[in-house]
Amino acid sequence: MKTRPQSWRDMSAAPRFFIAVVVICGTAVLAYTVFHGRSENPLKFLCYLAIALAASRLKVNLPGVTGTMSVNFLFLLLGVLELSLSEAMALGCAAVLVQCFDRDRPVPIQVAFNVCSTALAIAVTFFAYRYSLMHRVVRNPSTLLFLAASVYFVANTLPIASIISLTERKSLRKIWSDCYFWSFPYYLVGAGVADVMSWLHGFTDWQTSLLTLPVVYLIFRSYRL
Repeated sequence: MKTRPQSWRDMSAAPRFFIAVVVICGTAVLAYTVFHGRSENPLKFLCYLAIALAASRLKVNLPGVTGTMSVNFLFLLLGVLELSLSEAMALGCAAVLVQCFDRDRPVPIQVAFNVCSTALAIAVTFFAYRYSLMHRVVRNPSTLLFLAASVYFVANTLPIASIISLTERKSLRKIWSDCYFWSFPYYLVGAGVADVMSWLHGFTDWQTSLLTLPVVYLIFRSYRL
């Protein structure tokens, strides 16, 4: 889900300040991952990236909205599970850029905000998952994955809901619950698919992920059911 295009000049001081904070923090996170970037399996990363970019163009009809969030979200979760932070960050931000420039005239401040907010959400999810895994906060791998999906849901939707709340001067709780909380199961479905793929990778090579794109598309086409 992306914010509506809006001119920087049309915004009041509060949303401007919030956007500036998100962009600065997101840029710092991106700079950190660039300087500390590593790749243990470049071919695996490139294949995941190619699939994620293809998935970012899929348009899935959902109740009340047309979007591609869960399709990309699956590959973001797989990136958190199986790739380094820099690779997961590159995968997520590249997919967001494809979605932004899929429009006729993307608003620059909207592009910057979406990329930086996505970078922050990926970083929070990555470190929360790795910390929980290292310290055995949750012993069941499937439960841990669903918790990671929940963390990403909050980190991904709350900044956008905050901008809408500040711009339209409405309750953040109401905006977030009415406009975004309905999509929480949408994240859990993606977590379930990622869990199955992670389980399959224990028996087969990671190349089986190349077969997930048509399967994921069919799953989310049937979301209304």
